Amino acid sequence: MDYKVLALKWRPQRFGDLVGQDHVSSVLQGALRQERLAQAYLFSGPRGCGKTTTARLLAKVLNCENPEGEEPCGSCNSCQGILAGSSLAVQEIDAASNRSIEDIRRIREEVGLSALEGRHRIYIIDEAHQITGDAANALLKTLEEPPPGVVFVLATTELEKIIPTIRSRCQCFSFRLLGADEIAGHLDQILSREKIPSAEGVTLAIARKADGSMRDGLTLLDQVIASIEGEISMEQVIEILGLPRFDHFFQLTEACLERDGAAAIRAMNQVLDSGVSPRDFALGLSGHFRNLLLLKHDPALLEGEMGREEREACQKYAGDFKAEDLLYLTRLLGDRADQIRYASRPRVLLEALVIELARFESRVMLSEVMALLKNSAVSGGMDSGGRKRESHPAKPAPAPNEKKKEVSPAQYPLSGDGFRAAWPHFVSVVKESNMLKGNFLEKASPGEVTARSFSIRFARHFHGFLDSPADKTLLQERFLEVFGEKREVRLDLDSAPEARDRVSSEKAEGARRKQDRKDYSGNDLVQGILEKFDGEIIES
Repeated sequence: MDYKVLALKWRPQRFGDLVGQDHVSSVLQGALRQERLAQAYLFSGPRGCGKTTTARLLAKVLNCENPEGEEPCGSCNSCQGILAGSSLAVQEIDAASNRSIEDIRRIREEVGLSALEGRHRIYIIDEAHQITGDAANALLKTLEEPPPGVVFVLATTELEKIIPTIRSRCQCFSFRLLGADEIAGHLDQILSREKIPSAEGVTLAIARKADGSMRDGLTLLDQVIASIEGEISMEQVIEILGLPRFDHFFQLTEACLERDGAAAIRAMNQVLDSGVSPRDFALGLSGHFRNLLLLKHDPALLEGEMGREEREACQKYAGDFKAEDLLYLTRLLGDRADQIRYASRPRVLLEALVIELARFESRVMLSEVMALLKNSAVSGGMDSGGRKRESHPAKPAPAPNEKKKEVSPAQYPLSGDGFRAAWPHFVSVVKESNMLKGNFLEKASPGEVTARSFSIRFARHFHGFLDSPADKTLLQERFLEVFGEKREVRLDLDSAPEARDRVSSEKAEGARRKQDRKDYSGNDLVQGILEKFDGEIIES
């Protein structure tokens, strides 16, 4: 039984062998080259992405008897001892089972001893986030000022659980998930070295299943190799690993486009009957719609992630959806996949999800609704606001030297409620004449309207900004423009602006909604939208 699993047999033995973590290896090699080694490092990232492997590489090069630049030679006694796990200079500690304050005290006692072999003593603490609070505090002093030649490397999959005082004493490196093309490329190299033939797309399918973890990818490849003899085919990989086929996704996509719930359920049953779990199918479907979304924007974004035939087929389906729909569906499927994972009856939830997809209604953008309203107004004898056009006799053009102010017909009832409903429009009209004064007016609130005047309420610190005769003339002229009748302006101090604004806002909203339904009474489309969504018209 001398067989080694691929994850151990092909574990990187040099920094140059690391896949996808160049941002980490380049910094560590630079520190070795300049002899600027830190006393403690903290490696964080998802499982199987190379944290512990990198820690061992650092230990190897620090104690290598014949280093090749910033790389270990791999053949000296020290390198061979670390590779075999028998080196006394490297202590690997699993914090999941050595997390108490007693365990940390033992480490503190040991670090004072000089290394029995090698120039450095390296402590690799895996799953460091599981160290208890008291134990972590006990480690602080040793971590900050260890004896000469001692280096700590902490590895964790949950960086947020590492207390700040530990993090502040370490150089922190974040390891990333690997791309499917990176994992597939490494698997291709291993198959070539193992002299195992495989069909096109096999390693990419395994890499997608690995979900960013190189170790998971190697474990899955081991499982496939152990199950077959001779060339690895795509059919075998799908059957052994329980992978959904792309044609299954295509069948379900067509059922969704046809709004055919029965066909969607049949496509789902075919997938589950082949051995795929409900959660894996939901995740695969989420990835499928994610692919359609990226293809909708730029096909080059999926370069190297799928074969040519798959990409061309997905490109065709991407053209049948709006980008907004694909964005929504990708989010929906991702959320549902997590729910299905923990459900007591996952198949029932998946069936509900598939029916939901088949009943999906395309998203409608506000810009599309507005365009539809404008087209309806033009074709249906409406004005640009959606109201019925009225015929008026043509007015004679004014003489070239005539200066007469045109007054628009009143759009709002001349009352306190009408003034509050018209307030946003009144402010915008003032802004068109004087932006600065309009900005000050936004700090005010509408008051009452009488037969002779209208009032505007200001907080005390804004009252003086519109109190000059020219300012009052500006407000009176804009009031005439909006309401069609002249009134004197009165500026009042608002003793309780927040309460008054709230009451005014509520009254104004009610008045606007009432006025909207009256103004658009001749447009059934607008009326339907206002009633269904309890909406209001906002005119720019």
